[in-house]
Amino acid sequence: MARWICSVKPDDGVDTDTLYGKLGIPEVTASLRARRLRWYGHVERATSCINPIMKMAILGARGRGRPRKSWSDCVRNDLHTCGMGNTDPQNRGAWKSGVRRSSRLLPTPATGTNPAADDN
Repeated sequence: MARWICSVKPDDGVDTDTLYGKLGIPEVTASLRARRLRWYGHVERATSCINPIMKMAILGARGRGRPRKSWSDCVRNDLHTCGMGNTDPQNRGAWKSGVRRSSRLLPTPATGTNPAADDN
């Protein structure tokens, strides 16, 4: 989609990160990480049946081979990457500011301007 917006073809040799920078779109992995951490905070603060299910032990033997990467593994990695291991998800204000700080989102371009047209 970014290539279509900027009228750039794959053969032109422009990488996707450059196009994202022109459009003011944050890095995709940072956006996904921020969304996962926001949802994790929501799940941790939930008072319904979500928490007991998340902490429930699963009985039985694990199958052969490497286990699949789980959502909790991704969240644990995101917490380590963003340095939020000591932030308490129960403290909504601190958690929210930590997620914002860790996402390092780029500023959204002003309405009505086309950043790709400025470089031409």
